[in-house]
Amino acid sequence: MSTPTFGKFLNPAEVINNRAVVLATYRYLLRATGIAFKDDQRVLQASRRFANDAFAKNRALDIGGAEAGVAIEHAKGVAQILRENVVQGKSKGGDTYKLNIHEHTQRADNDTAGRMKGTTKSFKEIKNASF
Repeated sequence: MSTPTFGKFLNPAEVINNRAVVLATYRYLLRATGIAFKDDQRVLQASRRFANDAFAKNRALDIGGAEAGVAIEHAKGVAQILRENVVQGKSKGGDTYKLNIHEHTQRADNDTAGRMKGTTKSFKEIKNASF
């Protein structure tokens, strides 16, 4: 019987903890898609299929490796952007839309939004910005 491989530097308890982090991140991402696309079943289903495919693709990563950590941070970043910055609108006819602004939607005043217009920021810069 062979000994299981738990990553290069992790003991079995750390691997279990890392798996819990991966599952928690996956659930966080699914909840974020639910918030962002609540009333649009077609987009909600597509976003969840995409999340499933991404997690399945990364399943082969070493659970204690740097690549797995980067993938988890990326998923958390995507979830945060979906939760705070994606707002769906539903046409009410003509040029009128009802926006799905919720408690998690990030809000900024017009001056702040105007200063950011046309700028390119990394996710880290946006995440750490204060409005």
